[in-house]
Amino acid sequence: MKYIFSDEYGTPSYKGIDRDENKVFFLSAVIVDPDDYSEFILGLTDFKVRWFKHKAEFCLHFKEISKRERIYKFLNDPDKEEEFHRDLLKVIGRLRFKFVGAFIDKTHILRKYLYPVHPYIGSIQMISERLPFDEDYEYIWILESRKKSEDKFYSQSFENLRDFGLTTTRLKPRNQDQLKKLGITPLFREKRDRIAGLEIADILAYCFGNSLRKGANSDLWKYSKRIFRFVCNKRLKFHRSIGKSLGSLS
Repeated sequence: MKYIFSDEYGTPSYKGIDRDENKVFFLSAVIVDPDDYSEFILGLTDFKVRWFKHKAEFCLHFKEISKRERIYKFLNDPDKEEEFHRDLLKVIGRLRFKFVGAFIDKTHILRKYLYPVHPYIGSIQMISERLPFDEDYEYIWILESRKKSEDKFYSQSFENLRDFGLTTTRLKPRNQDQLKKLGITPLFREKRDRIAGLEIADILAYCFGNSLRKGANSDLWKYSKRIFRFVCNKRLKFHRSIGKSLGSLS
C-alpha cells in the first residue's frame, strides 16, 4: 500500500479562461511509502519551527510564499529569502517519494472538443495510468476537500475507475484491465488538518504548473524554477498533455 497526495495549480474548470493563469491546469501526485511518511511530518514541522517559531501551526502554500506577504513578509529581505528557499529545498531533497504530474492546456481542449472532459477528472485518469503496476496495487489517494458536491463528484470518478478502468466514459479506453485492479481509496482532508503530504503536493503543483505554463526556459521566479528542475532530475515520472493523451472524447 502507498499514499498519494495531490494538489492543483489552476482552476479545475473552463471558466475565466481569458486569464493566463486559467489557461492551464496541473495536478500533482506525490507517491509515498507509509514507512517514509513520518519524515514528511518531522521534516516540515522542524522547518516551520525554525522559521516561524511559535507561529508554526499552519499550512505552507507556495503561492502565498511567492507573494511575501503577512506571515511571509520577512522574505522581502533578499538574504533571508535565499536562506529560506535553500532550506526548503534541502527538506524536499531529504524526503523519499515519487512524483507524477498531469498538465492540461485547457485552451487546446476547448478548441478541439465540443464537450471537454473536466480537467480534474482527466488528470486523475492520466495519473492513474502512470502509477506503478506491480504487486502493490493498493493506494490511499489524499486530496484537499472542497465543497461536498465536488468531493462527491471526484469520488464518483474513482468509483468509475474501479468499475470500468475509466474516470469517465468520454475518455478512450486504455489499460482498462490493469486500471480496474488498482485499489484506490480516495480520502478528502481539510486545510486545517495540516497534512504534510498535501503541503509538498501544493509546493510541487505550483512550481510545475507555473513553470510549464510560462515555459521552463522563460524568466521564471528562480525559487520555483529551482524546485521544478530538482524534481525533474531526481523524482519525476511526468506526463504532459495538450489534449491528445486525454483520448478521443465523444
